[in-house]
Amino acid sequence: MRPRDLVTLEFPHLLEAVADLARSAAGRHRLRSLRPTTTPAEADRRLTLLEEAAALGREAGRPPTADVPLLAEALAAAGPEGAALEPRRLAELGQVIGVARQVRTWLRRDAARFPALGALAEALPAAAEVEAALACTLDERGQVRDDASPALAAARAVVRELRVELEARLLRLVRDPDMADTVAENYVTVRNGRFVVPIRIAAAGTVAGVVQDRSGSGETVFIEPLFAVQLNNRLLLAAKDEEAEERRVRAEVTALVREHAAALAALEDGLAAVDALGAAAVFSDTHGCTRPILGADEVALTAARHPLLLVAGRPVVPVDVRVRADQRGLAITGPNTGGKTVALKTLGLSVLMAQAGLFVPAAGGSRLPFFDTVLVDLGDEQSIERDLSTFSAHAENLAEIARLTGPGGLVLLDEPGAGTDPVEGAALAIGVVTDLLERGPRLVLTSHFPQMKTFALASAELEVAAFDVDPATGAPRFRLAYHTVGQSLALPIARRHGVPARALEIAERVLVGESRDLGRAVARLEASRREYEERRDAAEAERASLAAARADAESLAADLRSRQRRRWAEDLGESRRFLEDLRRRGSEILEELRRRPERPRLHAFAAEAEHSIAAHEAELGGAPGRPPAPGDTVEVVGRGIRGELVEIAGARARIQRGGLKFEVAADQLRRVPPGPARERVAVEVDRPAETPDEINLIGRRAREAIDALATFLDRAVRAGASEVRVVHGLGSGALRRAVHEFLAGSPYCAAYREAEPSAGGAGVTIAQLA
Repeated sequence: MRPRDLVTLEFPHLLEAVADLARSAAGRHRLRSLRPTTTPAEADRRLTLLEEAAALGREAGRPPTADVPLLAEALAAAGPEGAALEPRRLAELGQVIGVARQVRTWLRRDAARFPALGALAEALPAAAEVEAALACTLDERGQVRDDASPALAAARAVVRELRVELEARLLRLVRDPDMADTVAENYVTVRNGRFVVPIRIAAAGTVAGVVQDRSGSGETVFIEPLFAVQLNNRLLLAAKDEEAEERRVRAEVTALVREHAAALAALEDGLAAVDALGAAAVFSDTHGCTRPILGADEVALTAARHPLLLVAGRPVVPVDVRVRADQRGLAITGPNTGGKTVALKTLGLSVLMAQAGLFVPAAGGSRLPFFDTVLVDLGDEQSIERDLSTFSAHAENLAEIARLTGPGGLVLLDEPGAGTDPVEGAALAIGVVTDLLERGPRLVLTSHFPQMKTFALASAELEVAAFDVDPATGAPRFRLAYHTVGQSLALPIARRHGVPARALEIAERVLVGESRDLGRAVARLEASRREYEERRDAAEAERASLAAARADAESLAADLRSRQRRRWAEDLGESRRFLEDLRRRGSEILEELRRRPERPRLHAFAAEAEHSIAAHEAELGGAPGRPPAPGDTVEVVGRGIRGELVEIAGARARIQRGGLKFEVAADQLRRVPPGPARERVAVEVDRPAETPDEINLIGRRAREAIDALATFLDRAVRAGASEVRVVHGLGSGALRRAVHEFLAGSPYCAAYREAEPSAGGAGVTIAQLA
């Protein structure tokens, strides 16, 4: 990859945006130095690492890297024989090793699911010996511990004792009342490494000792009393012993660091790699990037967005960039400000990101070939330093691209041939494109030249596409429409930006011949394409609507069938339990009756009953069959009411029983075989002379009220009443619920309802008698 192409496509700016998300300087440096690989296996390894890091990061948080210091200075200082690193440098080493231990644990969190991260953890050196030595040498503040060696502990004990003794004697001196006029301040300090006391300048001659310093004002001198000279000397020697022993300890640890320098450098590099992975994963999740399929035969970027526009927070319209496997390139046309250059850069930058091991800002499943090189010519290539015009700079770059490209490469050209005479520029553009197609790379270009549009339309190796515009306003839609060359719309755009009308009229008169004819042809093609797309969109919408309706109908039918089977199974189970109980009770009764006379007749009765039960059970054991339909004999489940199904209206159904018609829930019906014609039997019933059509239950207990209601209904049915009123009042609602439960199960009641508001409302129930 040429550095100039990376810069042209703004790849370094993208890396800087990703590096800003890293936590360590080493991680940021690693990301800034990232380059696309030309080895497919290496690109796949990088993408797999990022995929696993992103997945694990969403579950367990990003890698626990930290802003650890760089180790280059510490390792360099540890290089010479006998070197002793300062405690600060040793503490930096300990910090890096500690963070590496946490990162190694994170990488191994689920090695079975994330094997690439597990392998990365194994590649991180442990440096256990150095870590143990640092733990024994440094305390939590990063200073050398007293117990780092016995000699150091002894030396520091002597220093502490001498310091305590010296400070105590000097404090007694400055606090002596007799010295009040001599001592300037009641404290002990250190000058030139020796403990001294502050004495007024006027009384300096009265204190025997050595003058070590003077204050800035000149009013105070710092004197080392004679009795302190010997103690200061001993303290100085003891401090030297302490310093020498501490350096010896640090030298031992430094020798261990020098011995493991390569492992520590590898550890720092591994941490940088993990930190860079974490930053790349955060970038991908933030901007909706996905892993592309590398090594495909075609370019298929779906809903691609320019990553730097995403970073800048600018609105981005996704674009689909496609180059089929059987084609060599894509020619993009359309108006200025339509998005052609952004699309070109988006493709180039996506290829660089993918081959560098980064996810691309496109929809999942996007596919890209693996390119050996990406060569670009776009933008203002003018070079003042080299005394090249814009056109000359483009021509030189195109010549170098032709030398470097071949099969397996990707060439991106923005307006080839621009910057010179339009006729010659168009001819040059066609010549350059023809030459590049013969050299074998994939080619994506933009152009305004009518001749270039005609050439692309006639070429079987090139697909054409244009950025669409609003036909009414001419505003760009930033949508790439394939199989059309589009319109440049220079004059409409100029008009929208305020170019004088007279200038535009002159331009329209000058625009004659082939350019005008091509523009008219393209305009007709665009109008036909838009009409076709509108019809296609309408057909797609209708197809989607029909598919949704069909899916809803199928779902509803499946639900109804499921509910019917479930209810049938429940009813079947209840019937079987009833039959079992009936058989058991019948057997007990028959057993008792067998002890009595007329045994043959009882045997015949038992056989007939068992046969009837078996026949009924066999009938209920069959398949549920089709749902009830008008004309079928049906039964209301749980209420024992049978009749002919007259009508089904949604969730409600009407059945007829004799001269009565009533309405029930449709899902409570089941088909039953019609009963055999029964012989009419004349029965005389004593009808009560006078039967009221209303019963008042207010004030009664539920049990008492239900008993009274049962007697009342019996008399009302025998009297031939078709409807009665049951007055139960409102109250707490308990009596009303008891009445409704009784009516629901009563063979006398075909249906019931709440009375009209003017006739008692919720306090009265109207019962329709069977």
